[in-house]
Amino acid sequence: MKKTNSGKAKKEEVTMEEYLAAKAELDAVREEYGVRPREGRISRAISEFFNKRDVREQQKVNRKKYLLLALFTGWMGGHRFYARQWAVAALYLVLFWTGFPLAMTIIDLLAAIPREADKDGNICV
Repeated sequence: MKKTNSGKAKKEEVTMEEYLAAKAELDAVREEYGVRPREGRISRAISEFFNKRDVREQQKVNRKKYLLLALFTGWMGGHRFYARQWAVAALYLVLFWTGFPLAMTIIDLLAAIPREADKDGNICV
């Protein structure tokens, strides 16, 4: 903001290209001097969750068994135990009385139903 003769601040228009160029320059200077932006505990935990999720090995499971287990035992994590996702399955089992696992099972079903099985009838979850 620039001050005018009357002492009031005047807004200065910045284009997106100028903003991105300035941001890139700032990032380059930070990189050069080894300065990292501070990250809070919550954002760090979220980042770690997604990093672990991205590198986690996909489990191949039989599509029919997975869908049937999700339909009949999904409210207590049966399909997650079958997929060897122990931590999530235990969470479903502990919280089964809240209705949260039932809602998540519906999401799991909506994700698994459209997946096409390979020649052996397996899908990756």
